[in-house]
Amino acid sequence: MRKPLSPRQWAFDILIAALASVVAIAQLVVPNIDGTFAGPLWLNLVIGLLITVPLAVRRIWPGAVAAVGFGAHALPSLFLAHSATFWGTLLPMAVAMYSAGRWSQSRWARLAPLLPVITFSLYPIHTVDFRDWEAIVFPLVWHWFAWGAGYGISRLARQRHDLHDALRQLAEQRDAHSRHVVLEERARIAREMHDVVAHGVTVMVIQAGAARMELDGAASEARESLLAVEATGRQVLGELRRTVNLLRSGDDLAPAGQPSPGLADLPELVKSMRTAGLQVNLKLPEQIKVDQGRELAVYRIVQEALTNSLRHAGRTRVDVRITAGPDLQVEVSDQGSRRNGHGSGLGGGHGLIGMRERVGMYGGRLRAEPSQTGFVVHAAIPTEGLS
Repeated sequence: MRKPLSPRQWAFDILIAALASVVAIAQLVVPNIDGTFAGPLWLNLVIGLLITVPLAVRRIWPGAVAAVGFGAHALPSLFLAHSATFWGTLLPMAVAMYSAGRWSQSRWARLAPLLPVITFSLYPIHTVDFRDWEAIVFPLVWHWFAWGAGYGISRLARQRHDLHDALRQLAEQRDAHSRHVVLEERARIAREMHDVVAHGVTVMVIQAGAARMELDGAASEARESLLAVEATGRQVLGELRRTVNLLRSGDDLAPAGQPSPGLADLPELVKSMRTAGLQVNLKLPEQIKVDQGRELAVYRIVQEALTNSLRHAGRTRVDVRITAGPDLQVEVSDQGSRRNGHGSGLGGGHGLIGMRERVGMYGGRLRAEPSQTGFVVHAAIPTEGLS
């Protein structure tokens, strides 16, 4: 559907029609060498205005404007001679032809080049001065060129519009995919954190129950408090299990009692990556005291970074360094060449999204970028609040 014309477009088209009408009348009233002059003045004025005045609506009804203009010139040619000037007749008709090629959305628009053929084939019937073949060929080529220019610009405009729509749809699909990946990764993290939190709550409940059993009868108030803690812990554990089960699909259900991986599992992970072809050098201090959730986050970050190094850099050397302090620092750097696409392989994939989600859970920072020798992933996870 064509968009409504703006006031500026209306003003421009009306100005063209007005100027063309003034020029057409002036050339008929003051004859000169630019054209063929024949027939009564009143008829030439009517023909000229039928050609020029409709140009004011050339964008709204481009096909009709061209048909009226050429028809007004061709029909009288069957009965008598009449004038045809360059500036007052041929040029406005060329504008109508351009408009038909540029703005017409009808399937009949491709037949518009037949209009000048019919018009300038009939004109020499009663106009002797127009029987020279050069006089016929020139206006034909002139009007065909005008229509071709309009049609070509119309095709380019449609292609640009289609390309813009395709890019917009691609951007929407990319955003939707990114949101889907984020939701999937958050669900995965939630499933893994279930094991971490469930383990902690279970220990709390067991310890509260054991303490309650060891109290004697004189400590009734303490026993009541521990009963409340135990009951609340069991209720929270049940609610947690029911909530996380909603996130699990049939393929996601892990075997009961399977522990979440942590720092102690990193050597085994490194061993499997070495078997796959990576030359992994792991630096892991023996004494790092962090909670199970942060251990899981570190494990997943190292796992994803090593997987991407293997995928994008191939058999290369990878240094894995983990240090503890105010922040738990994780750095994975490889020696892979960036010419094979490793520099951009991680930027928009699922891996980086998962890393950012895990680090973001603790208010940490993540940096993943090409280095001078390959690619580096660096994560800083705050450890404040740990006992």
